[in-house]
Amino acid sequence: MGADAGSPFVFRDGRIAVAVDLRAYRLAAVQKAAYRVAAKCTAVFGEIHDHSLGLTLAFPPATGERAALEVARLFFQELLDQELREKVAEETASLRTLILAHAFSRARVPPRE
Repeated sequence: MGADAGSPFVFRDGRIAVAVDLRAYRLAAVQKAAYRVAAKCTAVFGEIHDHSLGLTLAFPPATGERAALEVARLFFQELLDQELREKVAEETASLRTLILAHAFSRARVPPRE
């Protein structure tokens, strides 16, 4: 079976094989995106070659091509969302640490008995 018109994914034997560019997406973001689609498919991580992670989305036997292609599309939407979350967390880490340090510096610690 081939991909729907305009789809970059190919559904074959209940699977869609993709490559994720780890220069564009962090591994943590890929793992989180895989977890988010886990109810619809199993993400099988392959080896990393030249910044490219092989990933196979394996679907339950009753899954049709259209449904599988939609899940692959949703996986990449989720991947972008998770990557942006990772980037924001990285960029704001020092500010969050400062805010927490300030909050705890003002907290009263009860004496030990």
